[in-house]
Amino acid sequence: MPVVFRRKFSLTRLPRINFNYDHQNKIRNMLMKHFTLLLLFLTLLLCTAKADSLVLYNAPKGITPAPEFELEVNGQKVFVYNTPSAAYAYFSFEGKVTVKVTFMAPVYNYDIRPKSRKIESALYRNQVSFTLSKPEHLSVEINKNLKRPLFIFANPLEINSPNKTDANVLYFEGGKIYMPGIVQLKSNQTVYIAGGAVVRGSFIADSGQNIKIIGRGIIDNSMYKEQEARPIEINQSQNVLLEGFIISDAKHWCCASFASKNVTYRNIKIVSDNAVDDGIDIVGSRDVLVDNCFIKTKDDCIAIKSGVNYFTKFNSSFTVDNIVVQNSVMWNGIWGNALEIGFETRTDTIQNVTFRNCDLIHVEGPEGTFTIHNGDRALVRNILYEDIRVEDARGWLIDFKVLKSRYSKDTRRGKIENVHFKNISVEGEQLPYSQLMGFDDTFNIKNVLLENFYLHGIKINSTYNGLIAAIHTEDLLFK
Repeated sequence: MPVVFRRKFSLTRLPRINFNYDHQNKIRNMLMKHFTLLLLFLTLLLCTAKADSLVLYNAPKGITPAPEFELEVNGQKVFVYNTPSAAYAYFSFEGKVTVKVTFMAPVYNYDIRPKSRKIESALYRNQVSFTLSKPEHLSVEINKNLKRPLFIFANPLEINSPNKTDANVLYFEGGKIYMPGIVQLKSNQTVYIAGGAVVRGSFIADSGQNIKIIGRGIIDNSMYKEQEARPIEINQSQNVLLEGFIISDAKHWCCASFASKNVTYRNIKIVSDNAVDDGIDIVGSRDVLVDNCFIKTKDDCIAIKSGVNYFTKFNSSFTVDNIVVQNSVMWNGIWGNALEIGFETRTDTIQNVTFRNCDLIHVEGPEGTFTIHNGDRALVRNILYEDIRVEDARGWLIDFKVLKSRYSKDTRRGKIENVHFKNISVEGEQLPYSQLMGFDDTFNIKNVLLENFYLHGIKINSTYNGLIAAIHTEDLLFK
């Protein structure tokens, strides 16, 4: 037998053969050593390849790119979409990527926001370059021009995408433009908008449950007239997930949930600058999470309300409870407010609302940044603003009011109680004022704490250095 023969032959006592055997051992050991190093190198290479995964999405034919920006990621061109108020681009990745923005004119200065990210960048002629090691939602602003920023949405990689053959999945494939009109969603249904898809339509869920709208694609509402349709409307529904997609050029409230519960908005990007284009409206709802979103709107970025029946015929005057808005970036345009509770507060209680770890990169209008406008009967209580960074506030900084407004319907006024600001920093070129105005000594504001609240680097410890006016307000404290 050959194998046995070779083994016996190798064990003979001939000196020459023993010499060859020792020599072969040395060669074998050397080869094994090199083979081990090669395996280690290949393993590291595979790990690196996995860590630096990049997914790009081809735009559909017929979409006109933004004229003044080009974008490359790891040397590959990324399509830049155009809207009347901003350009934007998106991709998904894991690991580290190099981003290069080319502006089709001289660059004299630029900003990459949120500034809290402290992204190190370099300018060479008309190109801005930087690296990312984790997903981010960024605004690149060239020559202080807030009318034409470039938004870069660097997403995490998608996991568990739905099966397009599933009967409960409405699947919009990438690389195409769709015009489905107004889509009525059903319980247990998933809408998947793949990266590279553009859906020119809107989605409504009425009395549904276990509904998802997910994906990396775009919901484009540029074809609608003002207040003709909302991109997404959730009515009297529960267990709803909205995740990953972009809403572009809305002509009505972008994402509204009425009389619903257990609603999650995650990694949604909104790019709009139109009348009444509120970003996320939470109306008469409870157990709502807004997480890792980017919202650029002309009107309110976040608005929490109750009892609103604009374009709806059912009751939404329910208690608002357990609302969390966190880890998000917002830009409020010349209308509305950044973080708003009100004006419509037609319920007994709005409570347990938390705004946490958010960057407000611009609040351009004359209204406000942190606002509670209690225009109806609600007791608004237990409100927390924590770890929030304001880069540019041009209207009121804090604007709390119990009032009768043009939106009011209740005859009885409400109250505002137990509001806690913690770890707040406010910067920018303008020094904003604040006001706390109760309606009278009964329908008033009380128990408001400002803890580690810094205005242009100075810790607020009084109404004087905080530039705060207070009327019908009890127990305004500083820590």
